[in-house]
Amino acid sequence: MTRASVSLFAVFVTVVALGVPAGAAATAPVPPQDFVVGGGEVGIFHEIAVDARSDPVGGDPSGTVSFVVEVSLGGPVIRLRFEGPVTCLAVEGNRAVIVFSTFLAPIKVVVVDNGPTGSPPDEFGAVPFATTDCSDDMGIGVSPLSSGDIVVRDAPTRDQCEHGGWRNYTDAAGQPFKNQGQCIAFALGAA
Repeated sequence: MTRASVSLFAVFVTVVALGVPAGAAATAPVPPQDFVVGGGEVGIFHEIAVDARSDPVGGDPSGTVSFVVEVSLGGPVIRLRFEGPVTCLAVEGNRAVIVFSTFLAPIKVVVVDNGPTGSPPDEFGAVPFATTDCSDDMGIGVSPLSSGDIVVRDAPTRDQCEHGGWRNYTDAAGQPFKNQGQCIAFALGAA
């Protein structure tokens, strides 16, 4: 995480200290879909919990993101919870950009899934007052989780299965597709 990101969050925490966080309910998953689930800790971010879902092209986003930010601005540690509904999800391979809405401003999160729990650790970064689209226009810095695991799943569309693309995707159980037809059937919800 860059020093600028930490400073921006420190300012955001100060502004938000007088507010009350908003909550939201998640909807049940319907495969095939992109999703990001899991949690952990890194730097000033504690109790990270992500359950974000969308169709394979980012439509119909749902779920919630929450975390606690701990900062000290020269005095006692300020501990605030940020949580809210997912308004945007873009997944490409093992990297996801998520925007979630809070009572004051949107927060943009970037998650990188570096494989099964262990080494190397997954990565997480967030900035407040973000744009509400899922582009990584701010070049959000990410840092390795000190604990936890976050799974990022990129579900294929029919077009992504074609021309050998099926080799880059897995089914809902994480198993590689055996051929293009199996991938297309999954993408169309027939598998």
